[in-house]
Amino acid sequence: MDGQTNRCDGCGLAVEGGTDGCQAQFDDESVREYGNVAFAGRRRLVVDTYALQHPERYCRSAISLAAHLTGVCIAVEHRAREEVLNDAVQRWLSRRPELEKPVLPADRGPLTIADVLAATDAVAHRSIVERWARGTWAAYADLQSVAREWVRQVDYERATD
Repeated sequence: MDGQTNRCDGCGLAVEGGTDGCQAQFDDESVREYGNVAFAGRRRLVVDTYALQHPERYCRSAISLAAHLTGVCIAVEHRAREEVLNDAVQRWLSRRPELEKPVLPADRGPLTIADVLAATDAVAHRSIVERWARGTWAAYADLQSVAREWVRQVDYERATD
């Protein structure tokens, strides 16, 4: 890292190395989750939320945006059916549907990966991941109807197969 505290271009986190430092914190969180099953329970939500806060890198295409946006939508609004819907979305996206990529929000939520990484136990970790995802979902308010439509479409197709 460069020893300088800068803001991450994606989430705005003030961190040594700016955007690269933020990515390093995500990488550290990934190592923790893969190394300790107690922290791994919401891994998919961590990845989807981080991606929505860093869309320049992780949501370049409409397909990748749809994967992460529907992932957070499902986690926040369809928790009881999360696994079934996520599997259905992955099958839908693997068929490469024609999607138009909407304009993304400039503000991407009040919490960052640093807040997640600061959790010292599994209970606190799960709680902060949920709060982080909800805050990011709220920042994407203008795209929530798009995500809901994609999820509805996938759920309808799943039910009629």
